[in-house]
Amino acid sequence: MFCFQCEQTAKGKGYTKIGVCGKLPEVASLQDLLLHKVKGISLYKVKGRKGCHQS
Repeated sequence: MFCFQCEQTAKGKGYTKIGVCGKLPEVASLQDLLLHKVKGISLYKVKGRKGCHQS
C-alpha cells in the first residue's frame, strides 16, 4: 500500500498491510477516489466560470 495523503513514509516505501499512520488500504483507496472526483468537479467549476464571464 502506498498512501498518497500521508506526508510520512518510513524509508520512502509503501507497505502491504497498513500505513505508517495506521490507515487501512481500503480507506486509502477511498480517499484517493474522493480526491480524484473532487478534482474533476473543480475542473467543471473552473470551465463554467470562464464560460459565464465571456462577452
